[in-house]
Amino acid sequence: MFEFWKNEWKLFMEDMSSLKNGFLKIFGFKKDYLMLNQSENEQEQQDVLQSELAMQQTDALAQEQPVFKYEPDAIDHKVTAYFGENIEELRQNVSGDRTQHEVLREYAQFFKPYTEAQEMCNSAFRKYYDRHALKFATEELPVEQARIVQNNVDLFIKGQEVFGENGQFIDSRVDTLFEKLGMEKVNQIVDVLHDKADEGVNTQGERLFAEVITHMVDNGIKIDKQTDVMEPIKLVLEEKLNDVHANLRNHEDWNEEYQTLLSQERKYLYALNRIEQYETEKRISEFEEKLNDLEAI
Repeated sequence: MFEFWKNEWKLFMEDMSSLKNGFLKIFGFKKDYLMLNQSENEQEQQDVLQSELAMQQTDALAQEQPVFKYEPDAIDHKVTAYFGENIEELRQNVSGDRTQHEVLREYAQFFKPYTEAQEMCNSAFRKYYDRHALKFATEELPVEQARIVQNNVDLFIKGQEVFGENGQFIDSRVDTLFEKLGMEKVNQIVDVLHDKADEGVNTQGERLFAEVITHMVDNGIKIDKQTDVMEPIKLVLEEKLNDVHANLRNHEDWNEEYQTLLSQERKYLYALNRIEQYETEKRISEFEEKLNDLEAI
């Protein structure tokens, strides 16, 4: 009899155990009879809860913080207008230790709007930029050269209407002259041709320099390394001044065209006088240097 009840009790306990495990399975719990495993599972559950909580907090902070949006300024609009580049893409592209955005902003800083023949100027300078894109990207092309060309592109493409729509370009011989002179000499010539303005960019000097370069390219005037570059520049200005004088003699009316010719006359005379002053100062400096050398002997 005792054995009978013992077996019955054992069967009863097994039934209860099955019922309990079934209950736990239904409600998502799993009984683990090893204390070590049970401790590890509890720790894992805590880690998961902490991770989820941290993620929720991060998401909440991200939602609270405003998303930064770059707002293009006036120089950015120049970069877009004259180079045709996308600002957001430029900000992602890196060139050396700077972004392409920073590089092209430096080039475009002193660009000015085209006052006439806008479509022609835009077409010509876009082609110029495409031709020198790598030099722009690596900052090999001097900023001053790009500025002189862009600010005076109407001079470099003057008389190119015959090429038709979008057919304008800047003669590659312009680049050759810049390379032969070097930017240090170019800047010196610009400052000789006209006194420097307060804003730091000699706009009028650069304009006249571009006019001289255009004339040299159109007439096949080359720079001789043995001759001071001021000589051919002076000859160009004298030729332009003679043309102005000839036109003035043929003018009888005191009209707008006559006023323009007078303005050109003053411009060329002023530049020639400054060149003469530069050459005089140069000779004086050379003479003083020779005297110092003689005294040192």
